Amino acid sequence: MTKTSKITLAVLGVIIVALVGGYLGAGLHGGSPAAAAAGGSGEATFLQKIKDRGELRVGVALAPPMTAQQADGSLGGPNLIPLQELAEELGVTLTPVPADWSNIVAGLQADRYDFAANLDATVERSLAIQFTDPVYEYQGVFVTKADSPYRTSDDLLGSGRPVATAQGSAPEAALKNGGANVQSIDNYTNAISTVQAGRAVAEFTDLPTAEAQTQADPTLKIVVPEPSIYSATANYGVPNTVDPWSLQTVNTAIQRAKDSGRLSQAYKDVNYFEIDDLPTTLVKQ
Repeated sequence: MTKTSKITLAVLGVIIVALVGGYLGAGLHGGSPAAAAAGGSGEATFLQKIKDRGELRVGVALAPPMTAQQADGSLGGPNLIPLQELAEELGVTLTPVPADWSNIVAGLQADRYDFAANLDATVERSLAIQFTDPVYEYQGVFVTKADSPYRTSDDLLGSGRPVATAQGSAPEAALKNGGANVQSIDNYTNAISTVQAGRAVAEFTDLPTAEAQTQADPTLKIVVPEPSIYSATANYGVPNTVDPWSLQTVNTAIQRAKDSGRLSQAYKDVNYFEIDDLPTTLVKQ
């Protein structure tokens, strides 16, 4: 072997040792080699920043029962369970931050919170933020007065009367795209109040919200559109800058909450039914 070859091999050996040492060292000090790879530029990962802050902030717009105001006045609901488990794993506090559907994405972009809860993944929103894997799937439905003469979605839309829905929500966009007479309200609570007051023929909302409303008020009934007007997955919105390792970790937390049965039990606790299992007491006949 020539002197030049020996020098070349020696240099390569030093480089390999340095790379391996740096990778393992980052794994020992940063928690995992994956985390070190995600933050290869030396910048802390999305989850590491949350851990350093000691607080996981989640923007919550009301859509009972998945996101709702609890008896103690705090914001909670089944949709927050995967994030609560993630916060516990990180050793940080989960802090719900009040938001409205009309500005929940803007709040995420402005760094008012780290996650936007219960958010439908749409093309429009995907231009501004990223999404985690789905927490659950649902369909958009109508809620109308039980004694109204309208029994189908065609009846409701054909009446020519306004349909109330939450401003800035994905169901609102779907309804507008269908050419309906839409009356946009700041939230679903006020939207259903508009129906009860007779100022709208129905409300168009997500299935969980519709179930909560009809269970609380037997004078209201659900009308399931045939064919479906809107179906979606409810995910968490995250900033566009989230790193792949952090996103994968959040997705793992979501899947674990599903597999553990905690989400299924939470749905039962708030009397949530899948659309094919709706009790006849909630559906307009």
